[in-house]
Amino acid sequence: MNKSISMVIFLFSCFFLFSQEDAVVVYSNNEVTLDSFAVIMNNANIPYKEKMDIFYRCNYKRNLQQEKQLSVVNKLLSESKRRKDINGTLYNYICLADLYRELDNNVLFNVYIDSADIYAEDATHPLALAQYYYTKGTQAINVPYGKKEGYKQFEKALDCYGRLSRDTYIISYYIYNIAVYTANQPDTIFAKRLIRKVENILQKDNPSFIDFALSTMKSDLYSTYFGASQQENMLDSAIFYEKKRLSLFYSDDNHLPDGLDYDILQSYLLIAEYCSLKKEPDWNYINECIEKAKSFGYTDDSYIMCRIKYTEAICLYEQKKYNEAEKRIIEAENYLSRQIEEGGAMYPPETFYSDEAVHADLHSRILYSNGNYKEALKYNRIKNDLKVKIRDVETRELEYLYNTEKEERKIEQLKIITTNQIKTISMLVLITLLLIATIGLLIFWFYAVKKSLKRRSALIKTEKEEAELNLRIKEEQSVKAQLEKYEVLSDYRLKEMELEGKNKVMEQLLKDKEILDKQIEAYMQKINEYERINDEKQEYVKTEEPLIKLVNEDIQRLIVKKLPDKKDYVESLCRIGEQFISVLKNAYSGNLSIPYIKYCVCFAIGMEIGEVSECFSIEQSSVHMVRYRLKKKFGLDNNDDLDVFLRKMNNALSSTRILKAL
Repeated sequence: MNKSISMVIFLFSCFFLFSQEDAVVVYSNNEVTLDSFAVIMNNANIPYKEKMDIFYRCNYKRNLQQEKQLSVVNKLLSESKRRKDINGTLYNYICLADLYRELDNNVLFNVYIDSADIYAEDATHPLALAQYYYTKGTQAINVPYGKKEGYKQFEKALDCYGRLSRDTYIISYYIYNIAVYTANQPDTIFAKRLIRKVENILQKDNPSFIDFALSTMKSDLYSTYFGASQQENMLDSAIFYEKKRLSLFYSDDNHLPDGLDYDILQSYLLIAEYCSLKKEPDWNYINECIEKAKSFGYTDDSYIMCRIKYTEAICLYEQKKYNEAEKRIIEAENYLSRQIEEGGAMYPPETFYSDEAVHADLHSRILYSNGNYKEALKYNRIKNDLKVKIRDVETRELEYLYNTEKEERKIEQLKIITTNQIKTISMLVLITLLLIATIGLLIFWFYAVKKSLKRRSALIKTEKEEAELNLRIKEEQSVKAQLEKYEVLSDYRLKEMELEGKNKVMEQLLKDKEILDKQIEAYMQKINEYERINDEKQEYVKTEEPLIKLVNEDIQRLIVKKLPDKKDYVESLCRIGEQFISVLKNAYSGNLSIPYIKYCVCFAIGMEIGEVSECFSIEQSSVHMVRYRLKKKFGLDNNDDLDVFLRKMNNALSSTRILKAL
């Protein structure tokens, strides 16, 4: 029975909400009207930000001049899009969706909700997000099997409302609607969670309407507790919060909006029902509550009259006035039938199964108590058939929720798999990039090693050619000495044979001598050629002008080829004097080879070690070794600078030439 009462209360709450939907007023600044709001929105001199702040706080009635409202909000939406204001765009879409819902245009309502979905993810304004989640919740809860999703959205809306720092009076209406939507929520954990959120909002500000909504939620919670535990103290708590709603309504200090008569009527009926379920009911007080509910005068409202007659029937039944109770339950059933006819296509048949079952159950008990067992059995069968239908509906809903949760789990698993795949792909891409970078570094390293080997090979080849030339000269000189020695011995032997009178031997020796003379002549030609080459080199050494010219030309060729951007070195080469080599030889008494002379010239004109290495295709370490040997040759200490020494020498020669010229 308590479960049936809870379902009736829930249906009553939903009916109250739908009846109030056409009188939406955002209670903020009572001076704002639609006309003044339209003037503000159409004024080009008012900044966009101020317009949106006013729009967030405006309180015009949504059920008046709706076409004008659509025009104004559409203009503001265009400006929000143009300024790329995500929060403003989201809020405008939600307002348009609410307006089209009031116009019963579900197609455009869903279109604008879908448009709002695009911007909700990036929005940050608490009020815009709260209105979005609130509207999404109303959309979900009014479709089959959508209550669970709707409750989730309502909870998100309360979280956003709780983040608002301004006066919460503007959101009181929506919080109360959420309280009505979630009435008689069987999940007490969820209900307590919502109550805590509303209490947190109430701590920031203390508008009576939020306290009114909080009392509604707590009354429903304790009613649910009573249905599960049958403890009378739970009924006392539920009655307390219903009485608190009445005190807030009738208090002069608390300013509640108009249009709450349905809520107060419901409070009186709920108090009467709760009191009738106690062990020792106060029937006078219960009848007084019923009479006060009747005084609101909703005689043309089938739902209200059904609720009143049903409550009267319960009270009469508990007082054992079975005949009067039977009359009231029949009247309640008639009003319920009329309500089902009036609902038509608006509400599905299963919406009223609980009401019909509750009425049939009470009617059966009244008839049974009155001794009419046959009719009591009939209504008991009706009640059981309705319970089967309700169970089928609940089963389908549970199956739907199970399948939905199953699909949600699959979606979550797919999201996890997708996330892991993305991470794996990212890791593979990173590894690929690292491999490419490593391969690039290896290629660069091999290229540098190859270039270094090429320079070293060129240097080794040059040194090898010079060593081979010196070796050939020494070999030819050795052969010449042996031939001269052999010639002397041959002459000596010839003379001995002549003296001995050995003519034949002498003839043979003469023949041999001719052969040897030819060989000697050939070797002499080679020796003369090598001596000529050596003499030319020695002449270059003795005569400074051809040697310095040769050295300068060779160095200039290397600079132009390998250091094209160092033309100042070429100009410096031209200033190297004729006496530079003589001075170098005087500074070093030994034999100074041409390569060392070239190095001295390079250092004298200011070339760096790296540039010398580049010109002569040798390693920098080899250049350092040459510098070390030259310092030893010239008798310089480790602290002496070879470059300074050679430059001073060259500058001194240049100054001498200038003085001679003068």
